Amino acid sequence: MESKPAAESAPDYGNEKLAYVDSNGIAAEDGGPMAVKGLQRKLKARHIQMIAIGSNIGTGLFIGSGKALHTGGPLSLVLGFLLIGISLTIMMQCLGEMAVVLPVSGSFTRYATRFYDPALGFAMGWQYWLCWVAVFGAESSAFVLLINFWNESKALTPLWITIFLFINLMIHFCPVRIFGEVEFVISAIKVVSVTVFIIVVWCIMGGAGPNGQKRGAEYWKLDGLHNGIHSGFKGLASVFVTAAFATGGTEMVGVVAGEAEHPRYNLPRAIKTLMWRIFLFYIISMLFLTFVVRYDNSSLVGGSNANSSPFVVAIKDAGIQVLPHILNAIVMLCVCSVGSTSIYISSRTLLAMAEDGFAWKFFGKTDKQGRPYNALIFTGACGMILAYLNCSSTGAEVFSWFSAISGMAFFIAWLVIIACNWRFHAALKAQNDDTLQRPNAYRAFWWPWLSIGAFASFFFMVICQFIVSVWPIKAKSSASTFFSNYIGVPIFLVMWAAYKLIFRTKWQKLTEIDLKTGRREPDPEEIAKLEHYASLTKGQRILSYVHF
Repeated sequence: MESKPAAESAPDYGNEKLAYVDSNGIAAEDGGPMAVKGLQRKLKARHIQMIAIGSNIGTGLFIGSGKALHTGGPLSLVLGFLLIGISLTIMMQCLGEMAVVLPVSGSFTRYATRFYDPALGFAMGWQYWLCWVAVFGAESSAFVLLINFWNESKALTPLWITIFLFINLMIHFCPVRIFGEVEFVISAIKVVSVTVFIIVVWCIMGGAGPNGQKRGAEYWKLDGLHNGIHSGFKGLASVFVTAAFATGGTEMVGVVAGEAEHPRYNLPRAIKTLMWRIFLFYIISMLFLTFVVRYDNSSLVGGSNANSSPFVVAIKDAGIQVLPHILNAIVMLCVCSVGSTSIYISSRTLLAMAEDGFAWKFFGKTDKQGRPYNALIFTGACGMILAYLNCSSTGAEVFSWFSAISGMAFFIAWLVIIACNWRFHAALKAQNDDTLQRPNAYRAFWWPWLSIGAFASFFFMVICQFIVSVWPIKAKSSASTFFSNYIGVPIFLVMWAAYKLIFRTKWQKLTEIDLKTGRREPDPEEIAKLEHYASLTKGQRILSYVHF
């Protein structure tokens, strides 16, 4: 399969209202030749903002964090999420620069082809697709485990999986705006739930629970901890892949760019909320957890069922009887949301690969509602196979494998995004393109120094995961342990090398990189929005984010 040649030029859509687009971002007027096919820009500002805020809040935060606390200790948990949060904020600014100018479906998987070479795009595309299919498998496993909180009958596992599959697949056989509305509502519930939990834990720390016990930093000084870290450097290193799985999907804002209204206005606003979302929902919640949950709590061992969620443990230990059941129901809702998100992203990634020649053209077709139905059916079928693996294995093992596959894939994706941003800047300079110097242009903060730091940070985390995969904590080295923890990297390298050897691809020259296809110049309505926002005071700009 050969990749498509880049288009020599793209028309200016500055005065058109873009409703229908192919995944390259090329549009047609209503009723034009493309009006019956291609993705549709139906995701509005409120959808994009809420997807950015809460789309990936799920089992990684509510369940996986328990295993990380048990393995690495309180300081490792906080440091791991803090480091990955800062790096993600920088990475998203790099992605935002590209997505605002080139809002194409598939986003950075296509940027890899465009700015480097087709081999990288092929490997990144299939790795990212596999990553989100694995996330779907992990969420289906988590769904069963959460139901087992109330009913542990193994005989009903196929039924629970079928219900999970039905809910998620039906959402995507509706128009994309339905997905946007569902994510808007569920993300709002997630945001409220995490906020309420933080308040509840804060009250528990002050002794507001039924047992009246106050909590401070005594759990940071337990036996077995050295300055808040358990198992030394390897304890800290083990937290990163869990944090990656928990925060993975942050880059989804770039993927939805192909179906977003006014991307030049809406995407930067969504990205700007990211830092606060990570700080509140991940770093603060993890910090508070370390004050109310012991790292050696026996319930955390394994970290793969509802009872081992540190959120549930904290509430139970405080003597509150009803909230664990409510929290479990909320986490189930979050799991369904992340499952839906995984189907959305993987199907759009497969669509983009089909259009670029990296997958069968069959997957590149869309219907009149803008749904990539063939890609959806194939992705859903693969997700079903992985989901039903829960029937023949323990949920803990399945969840562990799938989360490791996706966690490493997220690291690779984030590294590729930053690397693509560097080439994007270099290509603009080589071609004397002043896009980033124009009024209201979105620019990454302190570029390139912060992007270099974020790249080094992610690379360091990949090395850390390699170390704990080869020399696991309190276990003997084995091929099984290595591949279960690090399988994402060999998969990526094999696909990249194989494609490059077979097709003899070469890196794109800076002067020949396509900066035209899919470029979207702002229309009059978008320009008016940008100018109005620029005229607001700082306080008014902050308040503008709460008007959906």
